[in-house]
Amino acid sequence: MKRAVLIVVAVLVAAYLVALFVPYEPDERRPGTRLGGPLAADQDTDWSFRTPGRMQIFVETSTWYGIPHSVTTTSWIVDGELYVPCNACATKRWPKNVARSPDVRLKVDGEIYERRAVRITDEAEQQRVFEALGAGQSRPGRWVFRMETRP
Repeated sequence: MKRAVLIVVAVLVAAYLVALFVPYEPDERRPGTRLGGPLAADQDTDWSFRTPGRMQIFVETSTWYGIPHSVTTTSWIVDGELYVPCNACATKRWPKNVARSPDVRLKVDGEIYERRAVRITDEAEQQRVFEALGAGQSRPGRWVFRMETRP
């Protein structure tokens, strides 16, 4: 019995360490863990190299239990700033992680950018961002985050 408990504990510890250190990227609606890839050489980019309009990116957040949580999401650029929207945010894990720890990692075009996610609460700024995309008006439960360079 004692040996069986030790084996189970060893397997759980090994699984935790794998989840902690081995990248497992999200795929469409399936979340992932750590994002893999090189850090972008220019972390202070103005995103002008991106084409206008929506683009899919990965967002990695920190969890309370230490294993990163990553998701696929859409994003867009307005006036050189990168924005990430969220619908029904109160029901999703990644915005809760951002509320606890706003430092995130983004994967854009295969490179990792370290950013700080700032939730936009000013209605005029939200409206300007949604209008720039042609996404209509902001509505309840729809949040938007500006991805700022970390200090």
